[in-house]
Amino acid sequence: MSTLDVTCNQCAKTFRVRAEFAGKSTRCPGCSAPITISGSRPAPPPTPPRTEERPRPRPRRRDDEDDEPRRPPQNWASVDMAFRREQVAVVFVLIGVLCDYFAFCLGQSMGPSGRNEGAFVALGLLLVIGPALAAAAFGIMARIAALRPPPETKARTSAVASLLCGLAGLASLVVIAFAALMSIDAQRPTDLPVAVAIGGLMIATLGSVGTFVAYVMQIGIYRRSAAMSAAVGRLAVAVCVCVLSLLGIGFLYMLVSEMTTPNYTTYGPYGPYRPGHERFYEITMFFLFPLGLAVVLILYHRLLAAGRQSLQAGAPDRQEELDYDDRRLARRQSPSGEPRARDEE
Repeated sequence: MSTLDVTCNQCAKTFRVRAEFAGKSTRCPGCSAPITISGSRPAPPPTPPRTEERPRPRPRRRDDEDDEPRRPPQNWASVDMAFRREQVAVVFVLIGVLCDYFAFCLGQSMGPSGRNEGAFVALGLLLVIGPALAAAAFGIMARIAALRPPPETKARTSAVASLLCGLAGLASLVVIAFAALMSIDAQRPTDLPVAVAIGGLMIATLGSVGTFVAYVMQIGIYRRSAAMSAAVGRLAVAVCVCVLSLLGIGFLYMLVSEMTTPNYTTYGPYGPYRPGHERFYEITMFFLFPLGLAVVLILYHRLLAAGRQSLQAGAPDRQEELDYDDRRLARRQSPSGEPRARDEE
C-alpha cells in the first residue's frame, strides 16, 4: 500500500497518510490546523479489453465418425437432357404445323387438275412427314433419357409410361405407312387400317405427352419450383380454353347450320352427310385446330424451359445438404449442447 508524507505548515509536524487521500483536506493531529494533502491520486489499474463473444465454430466432420454413410450427389444431367430433347421435339412439331398449313395452301392453289401431282406428293412428303419423323425421334430419345432420374424423385414410372406410349405412337406411324404401301400395291382401298392407325396415333401421342407432363410435375414437386408450378397451371388453362373454344365453335356452327340449311342429305363414300360444310371442316382442321395446338405447344415448351432453369439453380440440393449436416451434428452433441470429445486414435 503506497503512502504520502505530509508536513504541517503551523507546527512542522510530519505524519503519513494513504495515497488514496491525495488532494483532500484534513486537520493536523498536533495543532488542528487545516492541511491540504498534496500529491497525485494513483491511476486505476487498466481493465482488460472486452472481446466479442464469437459463436463456437462447427467441428469438422470426419469419415470415421459419421453415423450414416454420406449421400452421393444427385445427378440431374439425364433429366436436363430429357427436357432439352423434348424442347427440340416441340419445336419440330411447331414447324410441322406450319408446314401442314403451307402444304394445304399449296394444294388449294394447284386445283383439281392434277397436272403437278407428283411434285405435290414429293413436297408433301418433305414438308409433312419430315418434321413429324424428326419430332418423333427426339421425343423417343427424350423419354429414354428420362428413365434415369434421381431415385428420390419417384419419377421413373412416369418416364416408363411415357416411353411406352411413344413407342405405340411410332408403331401407329409404321402401320399407316404399311397400309399406304399395301393400298398402292394391291390397288384396293384400306380405309379401316388407316383410320385405326390414325386414331391410335392420336391417342398414343396424347398419352405420351400427358405422362411426360406428369414426369415434369414430379420433378417440379421434388425441386419445390414455383416457376414450374405456374407453368403447369398456364398449360392446363390453355388446354381447357382451346378445347372449350373448339367445342363452342362447333356447337354454334351446328345450331346456325340446322336453322339455315335445307333439310336434305347426300350419300358419300363415308355415309350420309350434309353438303356445304366442307369449308367449315377445312377451317377447323387447317386453321382453328393448328392454332390451338400451337398455343398449347408454346406453353409446353415454356414448362420445359422452367424445368431446366430449376435444375440449373440447384438451391434445393444445397439446402438439403445443410439440413443433412445439421442433423448429423445434433446427433453428435451432448445433452448440454457441447460437442462430444473425440476419441484419441
